[in-house]
Amino acid sequence: MSITKTLSKFIYELEYSDLSAQVIETTKLYIADYYAALAAGIWINKEFNEKVTRLILDTGGVKEASVFMTTKKIPVEQAAFLNALYAHGADMDDGNRKAMGHTAVSVMSAVFAIAEKSEASGQDIITAINAGYEVCNRVAAAAQPGLAHRGFHSTGTAGALGAAAACAKLMKLNEKEIYSAISLAAVQSSGLILVSESGQCCKPINPANAAKTGVFSAKLAELGIDTPKKPLESDKGWLHAMSEHVDIKEITETLGKIYTIAESYLKLYPACRHTHCVIDAALALRKHICEKQFVDKIEKIDISIYENAIRYTGTIKYPKSSGEAKFSLYYAFAKAFLVGRYGFDEIEEPVISVEEKALIDKINLIPDNTYEDKRRGIRGAKVVLTTTDGKVFEEVVTIPKGEAGNPVFWEEIGLKVKTCFAKEPAINYKNVIKYIQNFEKLQKYHSINECLIYID
Repeated sequence: MSITKTLSKFIYELEYSDLSAQVIETTKLYIADYYAALAAGIWINKEFNEKVTRLILDTGGVKEASVFMTTKKIPVEQAAFLNALYAHGADMDDGNRKAMGHTAVSVMSAVFAIAEKSEASGQDIITAINAGYEVCNRVAAAAQPGLAHRGFHSTGTAGALGAAAACAKLMKLNEKEIYSAISLAAVQSSGLILVSESGQCCKPINPANAAKTGVFSAKLAELGIDTPKKPLESDKGWLHAMSEHVDIKEITETLGKIYTIAESYLKLYPACRHTHCVIDAALALRKHICEKQFVDKIEKIDISIYENAIRYTGTIKYPKSSGEAKFSLYYAFAKAFLVGRYGFDEIEEPVISVEEKALIDKINLIPDNTYEDKRRGIRGAKVVLTTTDGKVFEEVVTIPKGEAGNPVFWEEIGLKVKTCFAKEPAINYKNVIKYIQNFEKLQKYHSINECLIYID
C-alpha cells in the first residue's frame, strides 16, 4: 500500500475511542498552549500583524469564522490564515523535535475555523487534531534533516499536509477524498527557513499559508476534484522534492500505536526551540555561580551544541529587534544567565547592557552533533563556563523543558496562559483553562472568543 493511501486509510478509520485518556488530556493541554501562543503572538509581532490583517479584512467576504480576540468574522480560509499568523508571532507555539517544526499553528488554526462553521463537537475536534498531527509530524520526520538542509521550513511545508488531513477528518470526508485533500496540499505546500535568518517578522506567513492551504484543499477535495496520484512517494512527489534521504519508517512504523502529539513539546520561552537547551543551562548555572562571580571574572563560555542550532540561531550576536532576539543563542544565554529569566520582557524590545555584551563576547559555539539524535530523543547542549581563576562549571541539558521526557503540566501551562494574556486585562485567563479542560464535553464548538471577556 502506498504511503499516501496508508495515511488516508488511517485518518478515515480513526475514531475518538482510539485515543487513550493520556492522548486526549495531552491534546487539551496543547489546545490551551495554542491559545496562549495566539494571544502572545498578536502583540509581540504587532506591527506586521496589523499590516497583514488590514490587507485580509479589505478583501471582505462571507462571515464564517472568527478572528481571535476580535468581533470580526471572515471566510474560513482567511480566518485560518490570520489566526495561524498570530499564533506563530511570538514563537511560543508547540513543536515536534523529529519533524523540526511547529504543528498546532497550522493544524489547529485550520481545524477551529472549520469547526466554527460546522459546529463540530469537542470530541470530533480532538480526533481531527490528532489526524493532522500524525500526518504533519510523521511526514516531516521522514524527510528530516534533509528538508531543512535544502532550505525548507517544515512548519509550512508539512503543516499544509497536516492541516488538510485534519480538516478532511473534521469534515467527515471519505477515504478517497482524504487522499485528494493530502494530494492537493502536497502540490501547494511552501515555506523557506530563510525567514529564521532575516526578516523574522515574516516567518508566520509559512504556517498561515499552510493553514489556509489545508482548509482550501479539504474543501476542494469534497467537490470530487481529480488530483495527482502518489503525491508523497512519487519520484516527482513531496518527499522527493523536500529531501534527498527519506526514512519511510518514521511514517509507518508506529502509526496507530504511538500518537505524535505525545512526543511533541511545549515552549516556556519566546524563542526558537534551538535556544531552549542553552536557556535551561544558563538558568541552572546562574543558581550555582551568579552571586559568587561577576562577568569580569568569567574567562570564557564554551557551548557545545548541534550544527542545526548554530545554523539557525548562531549567526546573530547582538539582536536589534524582537525577531532577531528569538534567533540568537548568544543573546538567549546572556540574558537568561544575567537576568534569571527569559520571557517577553527580554525580547519585546531587546536592549543589550554593557554587562550582557561583555558576556556575549566570551561565548564560543562549538559544533557537536552528539547533542542531536532523534532516535535517542536527544536535542541539547553542554555549557562549560571557565573563570579567570581556573574554576570550571559545567551544565549539560539533553532534553529541554517541555519535551515528553521533561514535561510541563497544567499548572505551568496555566501560568503560560496567564502571562500570554497579560496584555488583555479584561480577560480572565482562568476561563480559557476551564473551557479547554472540559473540551471533550462540548456538543457544539463556538469560537473561544465567546468565553474570553467578562465571563465569571
